[in-house]
Amino acid sequence: MDKKIHFPKGLIGLENYHDFILSELPDQNQFWLLQSLEDEHFGLVITNPFWFIPDYDFELMESEIGQIGAKEQLDVFVTVNVAAIPENITANLMGPIIVDQNAGIGFQTLVSDKKYTAQYKLMSAKTAGG
Repeated sequence: MDKKIHFPKGLIGLENYHDFILSELPDQNQFWLLQSLEDEHFGLVITNPFWFIPDYDFELMESEIGQIGAKEQLDVFVTVNVAAIPENITANLMGPIIVDQNAGIGFQTLVSDKKYTAQYKLMSAKTAGG
């Protein structure tokens, strides 16, 4: 089911894009498409980081939580850099996207924890069992 998501402040580096549709990609259940409603040629592949890093963790500031207004029922996604060679597919763990699908509002935050990278290789995570 497609969900409309509004990002009041846009995404980091993409502040001009505020409205997106979150939709499932066909024939799989780990990746979604965050498609811009303002530019039909722009979309991001996203995934839930907890399927490959179960203990993924970061702190949200009160001001960030205030952008959504809720603390429960929040979904966390990270952007995926899709590559032609599966071993080169990476996830950006430094800029999680927080979404309240019920309210249709989201925001992106920056994680300063040095244990995370902007180019986490998904194939190595899957083969490592993580």
